[in-house]
Amino acid sequence: MKKLAILMILCTASVFYYGCSEDEDPINPPGTDTVAVNYNNLLISERTIPFDDALSAVDLFSGVIVKDSSRYKDANLIDSISLGDSVYFFRSGDLSDFPVSVPGYRTRFKLIMLHASQSQFDTMKVIPDTDTTLTENDFTSDNTESFSAPLLFNTVYGFYLKGKFDDNVTPYPVYGILYLDESFNESTGFKLRFDVKINKEGRNNFKSQ
Repeated sequence: MKKLAILMILCTASVFYYGCSEDEDPINPPGTDTVAVNYNNLLISERTIPFDDALSAVDLFSGVIVKDSSRYKDANLIDSISLGDSVYFFRSGDLSDFPVSVPGYRTRFKLIMLHASQSQFDTMKVIPDTDTTLTENDFTSDNTESFSAPLLFNTVYGFYLKGKFDDNVTPYPVYGILYLDESFNESTGFKLRFDVKINKEGRNNFKSQ
């Protein structure tokens, strides 16, 4: 009887042991890469009255659309006064209009590709550069080029979150890539859908989708 009990225990243990996949570890699950991060299908609205409540700003570090009045914003979606209110661009978050809106953090941009397919962006792992590293000198503008609805080009921009690094919000320089996916007009105004990749440790190294 004692031998039978031992045999049953061994059989039960073997079922549980072989029932688990070799690459599963319930005690120590595989870690998540929190350095290279992708944010997909972000949808931002044009800046309309009341400006402070408009969801026309983005926290690029966190991948979150925020109100125009948010002090955490890295960029705003702005319409071009000189070219009419049907033309838009991203502008550095520290350049908010006074006294209407609270300034955010400075972001610097650079054009990478005038037109890219979704698959080209999804597989993009670096910002093209003369060497393998990035510095703030690689980013030369406080805004992107203009765009409208529908998009003429699916443009890719690189960006550097200069303000957040200078103000010690981030321990490392944060670089990223921004892809203009689609734009359209609704009854509430202009909308832009875009994707973002960032590296939180200052590396020219981004994760494929």
